[in-house]
Amino acid sequence: MATPIESPGGTKSKSKSKAGILDLVFNIDPITGGELPLYLIYRISFVAFLIFIYIYYTMLADGEIHQIAKIKTELQEVRADYTTQKAEYMKASKQSYLATEMKKYNLQMSLTPPIKVVSEEEIEK
Repeated sequence: MATPIESPGGTKSKSKSKAGILDLVFNIDPITGGELPLYLIYRISFVAFLIFIYIYYTMLADGEIHQIAKIKTELQEVRADYTTQKAEYMKASKQSYLATEMKKYNLQMSLTPPIKVVSEEEIEK
């Protein structure tokens, strides 16, 4: 903190310091002797640079985490769609379901079983 200037009569000036409230809160004059050494400025700026890098990478990691969570929810939706479509396909391929669907078109199920066709090459094997 700056020392008040004495008037020529020997009394101290009544003007307030222009530094204001920051000078009252962060008073480092007893530590630094009234001046801020250059090596402290370098150290403070280096630490501030490291803090900015830390904040940047923290925000970058948070963005990646949100993106991963979004992709996971999309994957779950696709899986649910797949299982739903698979279940519908399995239901549609059942013979009992086909029989009811064929009645809509006035078709009937064949009572004779299918005949297996065997070629001569398969008989020789």
